[in-house]
Amino acid sequence: MHKVFEETTLSMNGHATNAKPEIEDAGTNSETIGRGTPATSHVNHFDLVRVIERMYRRYLDRLRIDLIRIGADDISPAHAMLLFTIGDDDLSVRDLMDRGHYLGSNASYSLKQLVQAGYVDRTASARDRRSARIRLTEKGRKLCSAIKAADEVNQDQVVQSEKDLQALGDTFAMLRKLEVLWATDLQQASPRLEVNRP
Repeated sequence: MHKVFEETTLSMNGHATNAKPEIEDAGTNSETIGRGTPATSHVNHFDLVRVIERMYRRYLDRLRIDLIRIGADDISPAHAMLLFTIGDDDLSVRDLMDRGHYLGSNASYSLKQLVQAGYVDRTASARDRRSARIRLTEKGRKLCSAIKAADEVNQDQVVQSEKDLQALGDTFAMLRKLEVLWATDLQQASPRLEVNRP
């Protein structure tokens, strides 16, 4: 973890404070490990989702610090993550919404901000003038590269052995498995809900 992140946290308006981030209780289970994390033998899906939610918020805090160090103070951490969702592709807005599970209004607002800041290029589709195509600009690609370089430093602090690297790979594989499982379950549940609706 960055030393500066350990010493300060950033509020939503971007100002640094000396207040330490609160560690939420992960459950009421009396058998815990460390900062309120439930014992491994008692972890369930709900515990995992809560940890993922908190991790994402913490990561955005760290990313905000990296963006300040990089000098990209005209973009928010959430918008920076959107750049990675676009990646090297040429997408429609619908493709972006499906890929990142964004709401239409949120995606439209975020894209407008990124276009105005020069990170994303938005043009009308050659086949359908009513549809827009989006891609990263050179500025957007450079920022993604800078963020990746900063994140390598973060990973080096977590992965310090082959065992750590294997654990990280196993964690990623399990999370992807759950993502596919839940997505499939939702797709199968939607028709059943329609049939059973009074």
